[in-house]
Amino acid sequence: MDSVPNFKSISPDYLMSINQESRSTTTTPMQNGLVALCAIGTVLLIWCLLKFSAYGIDFTDESFYLVWMANPFLYDWSTTQFGFVYHPLYSVLGGDIASLRQANILITFALAWGLAYSFLASLDASLKGGGFTLLVVSAGLATSTFIIFDSWLPTPSYNSLNLQALLITAIGLVLAEKNAHRTSIVGWMLIGIGGWLAFMAKPSTALSLAIAVFFYLMFARKFSIRLLALAIGLALALLFVGALLIDGSVVGFTKRLQLGVELYGHLEAGHTISQILRIDSFQLGTKFKLVIFVVSGLLALALWSMCANNKKWSFFGLAISISFFLITVLFTLEQIHRTAGFGRFQGLLIFGLVYALAIATLALGRLRALKNISVQQWAIAALFMAMPHIYALGTNGNYWQAGSAAAIFWLLAGLTLLTPLIRERDSCLLLLPVALATQAVTVTLLQTGLEEPYRQPQPLRLNASTLEAPPRISGLVLPQGYADYIASADLVARTALFNPATPVIDLSGQSPGLLYAIGAENIGQPWTVGAYPGSLRLAQAALGRTSCEKIAQAWVLLEQDGPRSISTELLQSLGADFPGGYQHVGSWQTAQGAGGYPDRPKQDLYKPVEQHKTLMACQRLREEAKQ
Repeated sequence: MDSVPNFKSISPDYLMSINQESRSTTTTPMQNGLVALCAIGTVLLIWCLLKFSAYGIDFTDESFYLVWMANPFLYDWSTTQFGFVYHPLYSVLGGDIASLRQANILITFALAWGLAYSFLASLDASLKGGGFTLLVVSAGLATSTFIIFDSWLPTPSYNSLNLQALLITAIGLVLAEKNAHRTSIVGWMLIGIGGWLAFMAKPSTALSLAIAVFFYLMFARKFSIRLLALAIGLALALLFVGALLIDGSVVGFTKRLQLGVELYGHLEAGHTISQILRIDSFQLGTKFKLVIFVVSGLLALALWSMCANNKKWSFFGLAISISFFLITVLFTLEQIHRTAGFGRFQGLLIFGLVYALAIATLALGRLRALKNISVQQWAIAALFMAMPHIYALGTNGNYWQAGSAAAIFWLLAGLTLLTPLIRERDSCLLLLPVALATQAVTVTLLQTGLEEPYRQPQPLRLNASTLEAPPRISGLVLPQGYADYIASADLVARTALFNPATPVIDLSGQSPGLLYAIGAENIGQPWTVGAYPGSLRLAQAALGRTSCEKIAQAWVLLEQDGPRSISTELLQSLGADFPGGYQHVGSWQTAQGAGGYPDRPKQDLYKPVEQHKTLMACQRLREEAKQ
């Protein structure tokens, strides 16, 4: 009769004795099968995201990303420079929104794959010989980086650049050594590149990342003044070149940043130093806690059974792994249309996997197993645990919720605990259930974005309308209401002889996407955002830096009594006589769900008819302000 394994009877000595069994012909078919399932799961996830890249659009945040990328040189102030970094990609792809999203997805995945592969290879030398299996496992684990898209904002942004910067830096930290050999030098250079990109995305992240990297290098005993100087020098060189390309000089670039901090401070959006440096909490519902417990238990059981000394228990682990795979298949092939309903902290589901890794290590190897984890591995695990908070630092949202977008780092930190078991088995077998569970968790979280996309009225799969004009939105599959909204605005604009690149002042406070669609030039700031205490002050300060010529030429988009509307006092402060100096050329209803609101307020478009008068008044006000 087969013996039943138990946690107490399995020791490191036993694990060492089954090294050869893990490579035997009885387990090879199972391992090959799991490798195939993992590869299929990765392909399905990527295919699903690439497919839906042509679906939907958010008229607020996501459209702000597009406006900023399309022509970042329009604005002489900014706190994030992601628009300049992604502008070449935007130009190469011709501004095609679906292609931009697909490129962003693939770039993020490729970097995560590179990190997962290099990190796993660093855990134990035996894994480097894993060949194709290690590549597949790494790809499966890398799918966890798709959690950043769980609200469906796949367009390149400061968030995606921030995550990509951290992934590049992390790869560099894994490869970097105290000695200056080829791989180590590449690692140090990647640290410099990642640090520069983090600064371009979010300076607050860059500062905290620099501090965390310094302590990691010290504790991991990788610190080298010469090689650190190489990384810092490369980052500064890239920053210098970027400053020249963006503003023509370091002084100009510095002024851009200073203005960005000053002007953005008018908004009162919760970005002061005292508000940034905080410790947030999180709340998990009973249902969510139960799901975390079940996921953790199933994965721990699968790992335990993989270490069993008989086929019966090994195939039990195989069954659990197949169950995870089936979840991935059912979601990606759209056989399940319900969201998990875990709430705003759903990204913390990844901890179900982390707990399982800890349970498996302690159950199978006991505390003695932890002694086999090196100081360097503990150091990188600690850094990775902090990475999501480094990613989130500076946001006005909850740090746990925002940090979940970088949940791949929590997962990799947990994998460090599995090092002793991996080393004893000298195989990637134990990593396969983890990769399959990762895919199942990721696709479950992604379902929220696909079924309840950010500030959109319906699941992406229900979108069925496309527009041939205006060209900037052509090809996207939209809700019928969104298509009608854009078409109505475009018709009014064209009938009134509105020309592309004409400046528009947006008083709706929520329509950068509509202006982008009709080809308008968003002046003052990419998104004249409303609904904040300082929205009017920020708009006045930003447009105060716009030439009076553009102010006089600008059309006006008005949304009377809208949820984010900005007062017409803005126009008066610029020297414009509104509505007396403008001609009303048409109106339309907004789409249900646009901006995240169920109502459909009316929007009106006004054309300037007293440009010379506005110009003279604007110039007079600015002369008086100088006195």
